[in-house]
Amino acid sequence: MSEGINREGLSRTPISRRTFARMTALGVLAGGGLQLLLEACAAPAPASPTAVPARSTTAPAAATAPALATPAPTAGTAAAPSGASLGFNIRGKNAAVMPTYIPPKLSAPPDYHSSDSRITDGYDKYPANPAKSWTKDPPGMGSTVNAFMVAYYPPSTQYDDNPTWHEVNRQLNANVQFNTVRSADYPVKIGTIMAGNDLPDIIHIYNGISAAPNLPDFFKARCADLTPYLAGDAVKDYPNLAAIPTYAWFNSLCAIDGKLYQWPIHRYLPLLGNYMVSDVYDPKFGKGYVPRDLDDWNRMLREVNDPNGGMWAMGAAPGPPRFFGIYGYSAMFGAPNNWRLESDGKLTKDLETEEMKATIGWMHDTWQAGLWYPNSLQLSDSRTDGFVPGHYATTIEAFGNSWNDFWRRGLQLNPQRHFGFIPPFRASANNPPQALLTGGFISTNVMRQASPDRIKELLRILDWLAAPFGTQEDLLLSYGLAGTDYTLDSDNQPKPTQTGTTNAGYVPWRYLAQFPYVQYQADLPDYAKIMFDAETIQVNAGVVDPTLGYYSATNYAKGRLAEMNFRQAAVDIVVGRRPMSDYDQVVADWRNTGGEQSRKEYLDAFAANA
Repeated sequence: MSEGINREGLSRTPISRRTFARMTALGVLAGGGLQLLLEACAAPAPASPTAVPARSTTAPAAATAPALATPAPTAGTAAAPSGASLGFNIRGKNAAVMPTYIPPKLSAPPDYHSSDSRITDGYDKYPANPAKSWTKDPPGMGSTVNAFMVAYYPPSTQYDDNPTWHEVNRQLNANVQFNTVRSADYPVKIGTIMAGNDLPDIIHIYNGISAAPNLPDFFKARCADLTPYLAGDAVKDYPNLAAIPTYAWFNSLCAIDGKLYQWPIHRYLPLLGNYMVSDVYDPKFGKGYVPRDLDDWNRMLREVNDPNGGMWAMGAAPGPPRFFGIYGYSAMFGAPNNWRLESDGKLTKDLETEEMKATIGWMHDTWQAGLWYPNSLQLSDSRTDGFVPGHYATTIEAFGNSWNDFWRRGLQLNPQRHFGFIPPFRASANNPPQALLTGGFISTNVMRQASPDRIKELLRILDWLAAPFGTQEDLLLSYGLAGTDYTLDSDNQPKPTQTGTTNAGYVPWRYLAQFPYVQYQADLPDYAKIMFDAETIQVNAGVVDPTLGYYSATNYAKGRLAEMNFRQAAVDIVVGRRPMSDYDQVVADWRNTGGEQSRKEYLDAFAANA
């Protein structure tokens, strides 16, 4: 879900840290002949082409088996980090109720596996002859299970006409039904549910604890306390849920005030990546080339920038407002991942740091130098309208599923276009690379208060739904019924039919419970290996947000809007609609509209969890 100048020229006049940071960025302005386009109704266009002497730049100082078996490591890091070295702020009474972690019993060993549980397994191919995971009596007792869910996909085939859904329910010995709403309608609907008296059995928490105000109070008053069933070794009764890594449970606020209420849907940890058109990048710089520092990166951007040929050096990432990947670039300058917990116990927001200010200054100067695709602010979909067509050579994008989306789209072009990953590097070569990490989850779920027998029944159903990747249960949930919903190609890989997509893929089983995320895309060459290597690099360079797993009511009520205001102001500074001199006031506005109170509440939450 996730950054002073050593060679300031010949001047001996003392300069401020702010001027320092701005000078850091100026090296990118070297080089002339930049052709700029003006767009009607656009933000102010970059300045006319100007030759500016290059300056030396550095960063600001920064602080196939028939039986199930646990896989042996086949690639990746040599040893798992200890709980203390994961980097996450996992401690206190909430950490004490975390479920015991039990590695999954896989149908076949992964092709790429690390003993570091922060790195997801990778498979080149779907396992042949999937083993059955559930060998006990069916988990359900013949009851109906009503689940409230958000629509991640287009509508599935309705239950009455969906033989695959019926088969899943038959194997569960339960009648699972979904009340699914559009994401735009979710905030109103979840509020209605919270205020009502008749709760669904399972409630999906979309976007985590920020889904609605006062969710922790709702959990404590109306939802099942799962601590007796899942905390510590109690989770061994549900081994597939126990395979979800500890950090996903803690970071998603599954535990509140020392009690366990939620279970997470696990995802990979890297947040963002710097991506490039490898058909352009590799011939110029060499395959796998990593910039040495900001000077080197500025040089490379100038070399790939070709406005006359219709390809600029950089372009915007998707999402309102058009934020240009500021967080991704901020890691290059050493900015915190959202917040930073200082050694003296203080909490510092990324936007308060000189590193973030340097990021904005550098991006402003590159915009003025004409290195950005000038239509970036007008893109309705930056992948469809910008990166995939080749309007810019590099971009900051989300790791994982966003990457495989534009990867796949590029292979469908004629001629094909290929995209690669640029490993993280720092503006100063003297500093270690940084990459921003998420909390390792996409969403969570809770269940309403019920009798112990009912809670155990629902947990058994969830445990069945979380069957490991490559098992018979996973094949049914992901691909459906053989011959109708999918066929096997010459490599024994399942190929969904259109019927299979709507019968299986669009039914949101995976958002009730799912195995730990796996990197697998059979149609993309070398996908698992490339993703595994990129993920390992980013996790090992990972910077975490210390507020993950802690709650600030103000942050979710006011802080998000305050940060959106900062983001928009940052974009305005980057494209020249506001001067860089406004930056300090923008930070002050954030502090006064929820930021300072959010800081206090997070520090209070740290103390309360001790």
